[in-house]
Amino acid sequence: MTRLELTVEEVQTILVALDNYGDLMETTFQETGDPQDEEEMGSAEWCWQKIYGQAKEQFNNSIADAVGEGEQPSDTIDPFTLPTWTD
Repeated sequence: MTRLELTVEEVQTILVALDNYGDLMETTFQETGDPQDEEEMGSAEWCWQKIYGQAKEQFNNSIADAVGEGEQPSDTIDPFTLPTWTD
């Protein structure tokens, strides 16, 4: 399997194009009733979902990496060494 790397702007452009194409095919299907048009509409939606899902997963992973999700703190806090306040 070949991996394709895209910038955020490229992904957004592809998603917009797929969304517009899907809308066009939906309108065309409503006018013609041709099952081929409905299939094209479904294919555009499937591609959109696939790309959006991958982009969202990569975005979530990059945020998790940035905040160090899953990492254990290197120092532990001993509650008995915390300062106490008295009146």
